[in-house]
Amino acid sequence: MRGFQPHGEGYQAVLEPYEARVLLSLAEQLQQLLSDGLGGNPAADEALHRVLPDAYRNDDEAAREWRELSRRGLIERKSGFAATMTTGLATIAAGDGPAPLQLSEGEALDWMRAIGDLRLILADRLGIVVDGDEGGDDPPEAADLYRWLAWIQDDLVRALDGRR
Repeated sequence: MRGFQPHGEGYQAVLEPYEARVLLSLAEQLQQLLSDGLGGNPAADEALHRVLPDAYRNDDEAAREWRELSRRGLIERKSGFAATMTTGLATIAAGDGPAPLQLSEGEALDWMRAIGDLRLILADRLGIVVDGDEGGDDPPEAADLYRWLAWIQDDLVRALDGRR
């Protein structure tokens, strides 16, 4: 992947088809996990705990009320961020060589949010609690994926910051 650069009114990066396929798959998996969380799937609730933490850690009643009132809206917004990630990736994924991905500023912000959620879920699965943790004994590919997503997110932040 060649990083994001200001381009026209938005931003552009160049992705290889395999990179687009990985990002597309991750965004679709995040949407499915969020959808399962809406359905009350206990396994999804565990996986989403870092993405949808309790608003009140020391007050079970207030935390329950908050979940009842805001969880659906929060999940729907986060699913929308993941859906934004899928836009444009299918065409690149089906291609036979590197291709540009164009994002508006709003789409770039949605990408950053979705990547943040993906990194939180991966961090939880890797046993990463704070920056600097190495994680558990999961396959090294998961840790590589976590670092790659961090690089993409950082690149987007830098591109957005350079525009202002």
